[in-house]
Amino acid sequence: MSLEQYKDVWAYCVREGDSLTRPSLEILAAARKVADKIGQKAVAVILGHGLDRVVENAIAHGADAVVYADEPWLEKYQCLPYTRVLCEMAEKMKPYAFLFVADELGRDLSPRVAYRLNTGLATDNIDLAVEDYYFGPTNTTYRNILAQIRPDFATRVAKIYTPRHRPQMASIRPGNFEPLRRDPSRRGELIRFRPTPVEEDFKVKILEEAIQRKSQIDLEGADIIISLGMGILRDGEGNPRNPREAFTLVSEILELIRRNYGLKGEIGATRALIYSELKELEGLITSERQVGQTGRTVAPQIYIAVGISGAVQHKVGMIKSKKIVAINSDRDAPIFELAHYAIKDDLYKVLPRLRSLLAEG
Repeated sequence: MSLEQYKDVWAYCVREGDSLTRPSLEILAAARKVADKIGQKAVAVILGHGLDRVVENAIAHGADAVVYADEPWLEKYQCLPYTRVLCEMAEKMKPYAFLFVADELGRDLSPRVAYRLNTGLATDNIDLAVEDYYFGPTNTTYRNILAQIRPDFATRVAKIYTPRHRPQMASIRPGNFEPLRRDPSRRGELIRFRPTPVEEDFKVKILEEAIQRKSQIDLEGADIIISLGMGILRDGEGNPRNPREAFTLVSEILELIRRNYGLKGEIGATRALIYSELKELEGLITSERQVGQTGRTVAPQIYIAVGISGAVQHKVGMIKSKKIVAINSDRDAPIFELAHYAIKDDLYKVLPRLRSLLAEG
């Protein structure tokens, strides 16, 4: 296999009306970043039916080209026909890299595609880079290899490479790339792929669809997030405190911020706090509020970490925040290495003071 014949960075995109979902726009921005570094094209890949406006919007949001299949039998997502069509596309056009969103659909589809294409897949990445990679067993240096950056299972961030197989495949957690600004003046190439349906791909039939109720907790859309960690169980002197008190203080602070500044706020939480299942926080701190490696990835204007030590599993979920404030009485907490503003004090003294200052206007 000649690696030189593989060109361009593909991003598998999902439609939302006449445009694309926000996570799809994010990985299109990721594809743009990588493509610019290697001097190739960023390509949106879309399957469905009635895609005329959708492909135009993909170009407007940064794609140099769109490879798409517009067929009635592809209108609804089904893993088997979608897998086969994407593999046929990749085998014919040979992309350098193929990116997916690390969501329910991406986790269903990307490993199937990687398996059939006999290539690797690095999942749940938080960033991408392009680097040279030295492979010791063969004393070979591979040029311009996709570095897939993700948290590992300890306390570090790992880089994963696929030097000898193509396409290099990766899934990216939502919230780690900012969508490119829409530019309706952009022009790009539209490549329609015309697959043939295969009967054995439709052994599973869609009988009914239901829209899942959207959560009222919108961490991704918040201007400011105040997240709580296990530190809220004690004050600065180590005395036990009712964690409901911290939740109430934070709720009042966010309400004052909304009134005074018109900013949308949400309460986040660490995985440890959520899974401790404290009766005082029952129904208040749920999995929908989780920020981190196995929760949401957020990038608000302001992120305030209250009583959070700052393990890497939490950091990867909020590291893209514009300004990070950490409140913790543990002066050696790792979160302070990341914070723009460090408040090394008792959170049960800091939060009431902050509430009073906001109440004064």
